[in-house]
Amino acid sequence: MRRLVAVAITSGALVAGLCATGGTASAATESQAGVVGQSAPAVAQSGTVTAQRAVRFDLRKSGLAATTGYGSYYWGRYGKYRTRVVNAKIRDNKRGKYSCIRIAFYSRKGQNLGREDIFVYNRSGKGTTATKAVQSYRLGYIAMRECEGYVKGRRFIETAKGGWRWYR
Repeated sequence: MRRLVAVAITSGALVAGLCATGGTASAATESQAGVVGQSAPAVAQSGTVTAQRAVRFDLRKSGLAATTGYGSYYWGRYGKYRTRVVNAKIRDNKRGKYSCIRIAFYSRKGQNLGREDIFVYNRSGKGTTATKAVQSYRLGYIAMRECEGYVKGRRFIETAKGGWRWYR
C-alpha cells in the first residue's frame, strides 16, 4: 500500500509525485494524504512563467550625509521592446538642498542611442522618502550617483555630488 504524505507542498509537486509513483490523484484518500477536497488534474500545466528578478542597489556610502539613495533595477518591457527599469528611492536626511539620484543609462553595442540621464529627486523635505520608477530603451550599463542641489525651471542643478556606481 502506497502512502502519500502531503505537508505544505504545491499542487504541481503533488501531481509530479503522483505521476512518478504511478498513482492517480483520486487514489489518495483523506486519511492517507491529509488532503481534503478536490483532486489534482491528471496532466500538469505546461507554460512559461516569467519572474522578474530585481537586483537591489545601495548608494549610501558615497560621501553625502544628507542623502540616502537605494532601490532596485530589473529588465522590463514596453510594448514589444525590452527596457531597463530602475525603481529608485531617495531619502532626505537634512534640511537645505534637495536630495537626488542621477541615473545614467548607456546603450549597448549596436544600439547607437548614446547616454540618457534622468534625475530622481525629493522635494518633500527632511525625513521624507521619494520613490520613482524610471525606464529606458538603453540596455547597456547603468551608472548611478547621489547628488544634492536645487531645481531651476525644468532642470536640476547639482551642487554636491557623490561617486558613480556602475551596474550591469
